[in-house]
Amino acid sequence: MSKQIIFALALTLSFIFMPTAQSSADPTTIVYSFPVNVGPGNPHLYLPNQVFMQQMIYDKLVSYGKGGVIEPCLAESWDVSEDGLTYVFHLRKDVKFSDGEPFNAEAAVKNFDTIMLNRKRHGWQEITNKLEKWEAAGEFDLKLTLNSPYANTMNDFAAFRPYRFLSPKAFPDSGFTADGIKAPIGTGPWKLTETVPNEYNLFERNDLYWGPKPQAEKVLIKVIPDPLTRAVALETGEIDLIYGSGQIGFDVFDRFSKDPKYVTSISDPLLNNVVALNTGRFPTNDKAVRLALNYITNRDEIIQGLYLGHLQPAYFLCNKVFKYCDLDLKPYPFDVELAAKTLEEAGWILPPGQTIREKDGKKLDVPFSFISTDATHKSVVEAMQAQAKKAGINIIALGEEADIYLSHNREGNFNMVLIDTYSAPLEPVASLSAMRSPTNTDHQAQAGLPQKAQIDELIGKMVSSVKEEDIANYVKEILTFFHDEAVYVPLIGVSIIEVHRKGELDNVTFDTDNNHIAFEKMIKLK
Repeated sequence: MSKQIIFALALTLSFIFMPTAQSSADPTTIVYSFPVNVGPGNPHLYLPNQVFMQQMIYDKLVSYGKGGVIEPCLAESWDVSEDGLTYVFHLRKDVKFSDGEPFNAEAAVKNFDTIMLNRKRHGWQEITNKLEKWEAAGEFDLKLTLNSPYANTMNDFAAFRPYRFLSPKAFPDSGFTADGIKAPIGTGPWKLTETVPNEYNLFERNDLYWGPKPQAEKVLIKVIPDPLTRAVALETGEIDLIYGSGQIGFDVFDRFSKDPKYVTSISDPLLNNVVALNTGRFPTNDKAVRLALNYITNRDEIIQGLYLGHLQPAYFLCNKVFKYCDLDLKPYPFDVELAAKTLEEAGWILPPGQTIREKDGKKLDVPFSFISTDATHKSVVEAMQAQAKKAGINIIALGEEADIYLSHNREGNFNMVLIDTYSAPLEPVASLSAMRSPTNTDHQAQAGLPQKAQIDELIGKMVSSVKEEDIANYVKEILTFFHDEAVYVPLIGVSIIEVHRKGELDNVTFDTDNNHIAFEKMIKLK
């Protein structure tokens, strides 16, 4: 089927299925789209709760500003003891939840209580493991005691979740938010007021918000799973904004960029997209296979062919823009002949008349999992498939629904899987710390390494260090090991794109956190 026919079909479907709760012509409402509903709005849980939604409704203690500067949010100031074990956050006195309940130290402690009841689930974030005691030291003073110093404390509290605050009246009767919540009530700029499954979510401005009030009165988020339908929705005026990674293909983004009716922009790289290789599962448990998969990866071809030159290549797990991550490592070259030689030397032979290598009677078939609705991931898999065949590797494309894909990641049910690294403020210390959590995809990818226990021990030493030099040395040792063992195939530096119609929307900005969509800053012009 031609692209023209597909696009016409998408246009027809958009008129049939597009929700009609609000038109983007409404000057009081910003209309956005997302592939699924945003979730029930629980600030302390994960999927199906979407991160950008949690950041619309809920605030954190501190924020991560430009250049890594920690800035006030719900805490207007803080004191840290000399030994690094005690933090006292001085909370703002003028903050209310959107239901009118006051935000104070008592409310903060209630949230910490329920978060820590689910400590095991949140253990990927090291501050969860470090917290020993949390208490009100005054009406607006929150005192936290750690069991050992942790240099990344403030970065962790500036992260997207789970340390955000729900109104005490919205807690379930059990007091344990893992059981669910009565309503998504926070102190942030927006309130989630209506959800229609598979159609839309409606947010309204929180007029009790303590900060600068959003200019728009509402944000409507329509459920549009298909990227082509999303592009048509912008063209027909059904939505105001396309924003994010994977929302549309870069061929469509280029088309919008060349059309004077639209404003387009792209952020600097905020994180890396990499392929994680399962070291405990055949055949990626063989280091020669992992090395060969690195050698067959033509990043320039992927970037030019799929991203039309808009993105930058990634050669290492962590982007060099992050602290401690600019290391003197040698990137793996694109060299199909070297891939074939590496496999041959490891006993992966190419039988006469065959195109797929074998070892001990087993073919070199490697399943490659990806999210089937992503605008570009399938194309990345297909590009690697083509190069891998030249070296005798059979990559099997395995498209999955997002929930299934993420479940398989947590369980280690994959060979090759596309994942994104963390963005600020969690990279690299918190992201490396999370690799010790069994539910983490990186943990599952690394689990087959004989040295996994030693690496986790190094990570433990890193998170317990307070000296910059020690932290830098541990980060270098850990990242060098992962690179040498070829646990990952780094692909690209991920940037956020945005598209909107000229003259209809203003002040669309990018944040250091790729999960934050700053609707509160946007201005609807008409």
